[in-house]
Amino acid sequence: MSALQPLALLWLLLAMPAILLLYLLKLKRREHLVSSVLLWDRLVKDTQANTPFQKLRRNLLLLLQLLLVLLLAAALSRPFVRVHALGGQSMAIVIDGSASMRATDLPGGRFEEARRVARRMIDGMGQDDMAVLILAGARARAACPLTHDKNALRRALDEIRPADTETRMREAVLLAASLLAGRPDPRIYLLTDGAFEMEEGEGARAGLPLGEAQLHFVRIGQRGDNVGVTALDVRQTLAGDGGYQAFARVRNFSDQRRRFTLELYRDDTLLDAREVTLGPGKAHGELFAISRATAAGVLCARIDAPDDLSVDNSAAVVLQPRKRVEVLLVSRGNLFLEKALGIDPRVALSKTAPGPAAAVAAPRYDLVILDGKPPSGLPARGRYLFIGAAGENAPVTITGEARNPSFLDWDRRHPITRFLDFSSVQVARALAAKPLPWGQALAECEAGALIAAGEKEGLRSLFLAFDLTESDLPLRVAFPILLSNAVDWLMGTGEEASSHRARTGAVVPVEVPEDAREVQLFLPDGSRRSLRVEGTPILFAETAQAGIYRVEGKSQGKPFRSQFAVSLLSEAESDIRPRDRIAIGSASVAAVDARSQKAPREIWRGIAFLALCLMAFEWYAYHRRL
Repeated sequence: MSALQPLALLWLLLAMPAILLLYLLKLKRREHLVSSVLLWDRLVKDTQANTPFQKLRRNLLLLLQLLLVLLLAAALSRPFVRVHALGGQSMAIVIDGSASMRATDLPGGRFEEARRVARRMIDGMGQDDMAVLILAGARARAACPLTHDKNALRRALDEIRPADTETRMREAVLLAASLLAGRPDPRIYLLTDGAFEMEEGEGARAGLPLGEAQLHFVRIGQRGDNVGVTALDVRQTLAGDGGYQAFARVRNFSDQRRRFTLELYRDDTLLDAREVTLGPGKAHGELFAISRATAAGVLCARIDAPDDLSVDNSAAVVLQPRKRVEVLLVSRGNLFLEKALGIDPRVALSKTAPGPAAAVAAPRYDLVILDGKPPSGLPARGRYLFIGAAGENAPVTITGEARNPSFLDWDRRHPITRFLDFSSVQVARALAAKPLPWGQALAECEAGALIAAGEKEGLRSLFLAFDLTESDLPLRVAFPILLSNAVDWLMGTGEEASSHRARTGAVVPVEVPEDAREVQLFLPDGSRRSLRVEGTPILFAETAQAGIYRVEGKSQGKPFRSQFAVSLLSEAESDIRPRDRIAIGSASVAAVDARSQKAPREIWRGIAFLALCLMAFEWYAYHRRL
């Protein structure tokens, strides 16, 4: 047993000598002569007892008072004992609510096991302990604020549910640390399987400002038997036949060899099936040809492998017939651009020279590609591709020039740059560019962004920092694919690549007619959301469920319908093997066994109650002359 305030025991050095001194210093009485002390025997005994500085006799009241002082001093020192439990005086319970926690390798699933551990922690809280419950998912949120109320914590624990998204664990830890700042004995408990991806960027690699909080990792899960669909992409072929190609990638995350069937469906019709055999940790990609006649509806890739996680056994896209894109190329002549755009069957290409006439003609086209210095007076709303220069509608600001820059890194998830390899691309000269607040760097070099994209208020803009004639990019296979991806994204189908799809947890732009006033959006579980249309597209962020989302509304008095698909497509979440150690920022935390952990439990309330009972008995003993 230990004490939080051991200096309170110093009160014993003052109180106990004072009580003893009072018993030594007896009452001083006046003397009276009487003829006999026979009738005054009791008074004589009292007088003898109050004679000062005589030897102390056995006195029950003295012992009771000394014991009372001892108990009060012990209670003031706030003693505690350590019990086998998770917890602390101020703790944050962070529960991983991501897709991997839906794994069924434990009774009821991993999330239910985490809920059971959290409930035991709440039940074991002392009367002075406080806790906050945080659910970590695509966005971290406090399900219950910091409180002493166990019932409120239990109710919040019963209400939270896992989602089909990835986990932003760093965000959850920072939220927990901020809520525990300044609290005594702060502790953060992460109830997770560790199946989350490290966030990228300089800030994510920096240390966590935890203050005095201690970080504990409680591992949830037993095994990692899973096979999942990790990528699904659909694009129109460049052959001119109007057909499509679907690429699906699957990975075996288990430690055993797995054999299964990869099936491709359009709506409920089976289009193709392939037998796949994968060794432990291996991945495999399949390319499916889709005829123009079947290139509409919901396209779904499924695997029939029984495993511990079902949400990644399928992925879907909603195919939409592509509209013809009117493209204006503003250039003094660029054969590379003209050829690459000419092989795209959906592009209707027009060309013009730079000048005021180009700015006047721009509003009549779906997409404007500006090769070189752009003309002034371009509309603020539109779709623009800037090559080798930046205008007022570009997502960057120019800070200088770079010689022989190299592609250091690029975003492998963005629809413009995914599935592309820039590692060996040579560039002689490029502009040094810095993305604006509404822009995003997609590829970077030492001097800044080589490729950047951004959108705001009806404007979508893409920037390429170098002239194509000063690079070997046009000579590579990636060039026409990059242009095709760029046209897709700029025309509002970049994330979908000729289909309406997104990843769980992402913000999805929903295109609706401009005259629509309200739309109904139906989630995969059947629930409905009513959305007011204040502009198009509508940005919808409630995409925590994997499946098909339906949009319904009225335009010009007639009903319209559309749909989009949301899939997990995350290797980090599909790799459900429980981790022995997790890394968040620069912090590395080893897993702990919940049964081996000890938490302090204060016992001063029990000691104070015992002192109160002793005080009542002392009062009784005094009046009964025990």
